[in-house]
Order: sequence, then structure tokens, then C-alpha cells
Amino acid sequence: MAALLWTAAGFVFLLLVAYFVACGMLVNRFLRRKPADPEAFLRRMEKGPNAPYFKVIRDNLAWFPAQEAEDVYTKSFDGLKLHGKYLSCPNSRGTMLLVHGFHGSGNTDFSCVLPYYHALGFDLLVIDQRSHLGSEGKYLTMGVLERYDARSWCLYLLERFGESHPVIMDGISMGGSTVLMAAGLDLPRNVRGIIADCPFTSPRDIFVSVMEKMKISKWMLWGANQYCRIFVGFSIDAASTVEALKTCTLPLLIAHGEDDDFVPCWMGVKSFEAAASADKQLITVPGAGHGMSYLVEQQRMQTALEAFLDRLAPRK
Repeated sequence: MAALLWTAAGFVFLLLVAYFVACGMLVNRFLRRKPADPEAFLRRMEKGPNAPYFKVIRDNLAWFPAQEAEDVYTKSFDGLKLHGKYLSCPNSRGTMLLVHGFHGSGNTDFSCVLPYYHALGFDLLVIDQRSHLGSEGKYLTMGVLERYDARSWCLYLLERFGESHPVIMDGISMGGSTVLMAAGLDLPRNVRGIIADCPFTSPRDIFVSVMEKMKISKWMLWGANQYCRIFVGFSIDAASTVEALKTCTLPLLIAHGEDDDFVPCWMGVKSFEAAASADKQLITVPGAGHGMSYLVEQQRMQTALEAFLDRLAPRK
């Protein structure tokens, strides 16, 4: 009998080891740093619902690298060296702090709005999120730690330009969640408002959504979270846009494509509904997929963006 119990215990132990190894592999597959692959981005844009916008995206990708942007750096709260590119504008109205998405880059994710914002009279600070491109780090954390990085960049701009220089945080996808989660922090007074395109509500919510699409068992989520807590340094339950926005009074503009098949539109709506700000606007765009609202309804988006920005950083 004792031998049978020991055999059963050993079998259970091996199952647990296999479970945690599988969970660790899942975390590393999605959250570990990956090499930048702009060609893969173009391949995704070239087919499916994004195909009508492929040419304009491809053409705009060349604009920012052709500018004489300055390499800038700051330190994260946990000691990582963070990198960004700063492009000044004559008679600047302020700075757009641009925060890219999951395994993305500022130039790919914001390719079509970078020349637009610059033409409106804004300096551009295009950052590399932790564990991306020129910024240090082994793992990204779905906005949980990145929210503090966004605040570090706001403090960098405060030290460089002072409180009177307006800063507008603008994030897309995971970057949208990052800037909305940052809204729950003690941000410096140079931050005048926040723009977020297709943000998810929390790491847990987006993981559940993606795992359902990929037919990955939800049983993996508990182990994956334990792996993140032990080896990556964050919990998927440590931050959410909903909780952060309950105390945020900054002006807010959220956009979300109604046909977004990666971050469901309800997440942007739920974030908007939670916001305490008296100056908030939600734009949902029929027919727009993930991160495509600006291109699908460009005139509508530009009208909303310019009205928002004119209130926060008046034209000179």
C-alpha cells in the first residue's frame, strides 16, 4: 500500500513539474524579448482587412527614420536603461509621448500619425518600451511595470522642459493600456492629457481572451501567473485600466475599432466608462480592426484629435 501511495505521489509531482514547465514555456513564448521584425509587420499589414491601407502604412514607415531625431535615455524605477527618439518641432506646442504596443515599435505602430502630429506643431518622443529595441529588459509585463516607465519619461520631459511645456501621452494596444494604467499614478503636472487606441483592460483579461482564441486551457493561467511573479517580477492582477481610471481626472480620448479581433472593443468601452474625468471622449469605429481606427475613419479621428489637442496645448 505504501509503495502504491509513493508511486501516486511521484506521479502527481511529475504532473506538477510538467504543468509548471509548460506554463513557463507559455510565458517565455509571449513575454520574453524578441528581435524587432519590421518585415513581419509589413506582411501582417499586406493581407486581410488591413490590405486597403498597406500602401499608406508602408510609405509612412520611411518618414520618421529619415528625420534627425535625437537619441534620449532615462532610467526605470528598477534600474533599466530606457531608450527613445526625440524629434523637435519649431515653435513647439508641447510633446507627444508615444508608447507602442506588444512586441511593436514606435515607428511601426504610429507610422501614419507621426508626420501628422509633427505637422500640428508637436515634438515627438517615440520611446522603446522595456524589453524592446534599444531599451533594456528581458520580459515585457503587459503595462504593469511599463506604467512606471511612462511616468519616468514624463519626469524626464519635466526636467528637460519644465512644467509649462505640455505633455500628452498617446499609447496604442499594450501602449494604450500602459498610459491608462499610468493615469493611476502620481503623474507630474506637465502631463495634460491621455490618448489611448485599442487598450485592453488588464493583463488577465487579454490573456483570457487570447487563450480562448488559441484554444489554450485556462488552467494554464494560474501557473503562468505564478511563473511571472517568481521569475519576471509582476502579477497579471497587479494593475488594470479600470482601477487606474477611477481616480484619473486628466482629459481622456479613447478610440477602439469595433472589428478589433485582438483586443475586443468592449475593453476600450469599459475603460472609458470607468474614467472619473469630466473631459473624456470615446470613439468606436465600425469596420476598424486592431489599431486601425485612424486609417479607417481618418477625417473623424483627426477632427477629434485636433479638438482634443487644441484644448490641451493651444496652437501658437
